[in-house]
Amino acid sequence: MPDIVMVAKPSEYVSKESTYKTLWLTAADFWQNEALVRTHDEVLWQAFRTHGKYQHAVQKADWFAVAVDEAGQYVSSAFVITVSDVWIIEYVMTNPTFEGKGAGSAVMGRIMTEAKKAGSTWAVLNCDPEFREGQLPKFYSKFGFKQS
Repeated sequence: MPDIVMVAKPSEYVSKESTYKTLWLTAADFWQNEALVRTHDEVLWQAFRTHGKYQHAVQKADWFAVAVDEAGQYVSSAFVITVSDVWIIEYVMTNPTFEGKGAGSAVMGRIMTEAKKAGSTWAVLNCDPEFREGQLPKFYSKFGFKQS
């Protein structure tokens, strides 16, 4: 089954407490942090088995949300491409060691909070409805996303 598109209205998002510190970085600031980038690339390969396809999308990134542990090490991330007042969320991924512990929720929560503050009308993402036995649509629905 192909990916599905999910959309949410950031104005309806209600912020929740997170157990992880989440950085909100411009793309330029993210790429300056070698330790974050190195781990990000390792997790990207594990999650998606891609580098080339990713490079095309990431060149358009405006923002990175990155959850870090108490030592400041990479835990989870996603990046955002802004098109007018629409935020496109790409490559939500978590270091496998931290899966199921709130790291992905920290990243998504930060993105939705920032989108709401910026006055974004819509947040959009692609979702594989079969990944992890169909858990992704349920996960994203916690942030107001619905299949379009």
